[in-house]
Amino acid sequence: MDQIPGLGPPLQDQDFNSEQHEELDAVSHETLDLVNSVVDKTKDLGQQLVNKEDKITESAILDEELGSVAGRLPVDVLFEIFNYYLLDSDHLSRRSDPSPIQLASVCRRWRDAAFDMAKLWCKLSFYVDHNSRKWKRSVLYYDAWLQRSRDCPLSLQLRPGYAKGGTAKLRRLIQPYMSRVSSLDIIFWNDVEPKHLLSDLPEALQELTVCFADCFDTSATARLLSELPSTVRSLKIRDRVFSPDCLYSLCPVWTHLTHVEIAIRPRIVLHFLYLCPKLSSCELILDQPAYMIFQVHCVRFPHANLQSLCIICPDHFNFDPLPALFNALTLPKLRTLEIRYAFLSSPHQELRAFLERSKCPLETLIFDAVATPPLEQQGDLIAIIPSLKIECRSHTEY
Repeated sequence: MDQIPGLGPPLQDQDFNSEQHEELDAVSHETLDLVNSVVDKTKDLGQQLVNKEDKITESAILDEELGSVAGRLPVDVLFEIFNYYLLDSDHLSRRSDPSPIQLASVCRRWRDAAFDMAKLWCKLSFYVDHNSRKWKRSVLYYDAWLQRSRDCPLSLQLRPGYAKGGTAKLRRLIQPYMSRVSSLDIIFWNDVEPKHLLSDLPEALQELTVCFADCFDTSATARLLSELPSTVRSLKIRDRVFSPDCLYSLCPVWTHLTHVEIAIRPRIVLHFLYLCPKLSSCELILDQPAYMIFQVHCVRFPHANLQSLCIICPDHFNFDPLPALFNALTLPKLRTLEIRYAFLSSPHQELRAFLERSKCPLETLIFDAVATPPLEQQGDLIAIIPSLKIECRSHTEY
């Protein structure tokens, strides 16, 4: 064979055939290894599918058995199960977990049972959406929920949001059911009119919780609250400090309340307790401007019915109002006392004198503070009431 210029001497046929066979053998071995690997993996995948199929079959049988058992439970047992499932739920919605909707989705019998149990549908949270189309859909949902509650007392949480006319929309929606409302929890944001939701409240109302934004006029708010029905026993006012004049304007309301949670200036605590003779439990968030000087009457004030008291003293005080407060109080029926404060020491001497003077059957004393009393001081308090249980919780801010 002639030599081609630039390519060197020509290859012989036998040399070419030998190299070609070697390359083909190498490719064949690689291909065979790949095929074997694919076959092995296919076998493994097939076995996994068989195992999963067995598990799915077992699960389906188990679900069928469980569904059969659930379907045979008496209605009264289902009622107890449903109540326990929703036990810790204050207010419910379509998105809440847990909810009656989840119970109704288990099976047809549970659905029928849940829809027939009116007490499951007595707690509902409303929110007014900016989107009018979403709000129209929500209205249908809320109305269907409330209809299932039939004649049971209702506990409603109202969130007008920032939608224009939100309070008026909510009032129109719940108006047919207002006569059955026993508990209301309302948050008022900016640019809403509280009068739509705080006027003409039903005689069935027993509990009211309200939270106001800073823009609301305190005097106008107090006037609305002064018209609460005499059936109200619990009033919680969030994020609003009432002046003495506003407190006095609520005199008709204070007289029949048994539970109050309120932000209040230290110097009018005794006046407030005097206005609430039936009070059995109370949470006081102490508040005052920096320029105010805290003064308490020298005459000690006894409250005959207060059994549970929580005093919260934030960290913006220039001085500690707790010693003067304990010096002024006498609570002969007190059973639970919780003190939350940001000071570096507790009012130990004043607290000791308070317990000795009150001669109360105090069972639990809770210090929730940056610096809790040392064991020696705790021992002094237990010496006064041997059965007293003291609980100390450490927090860094209020």
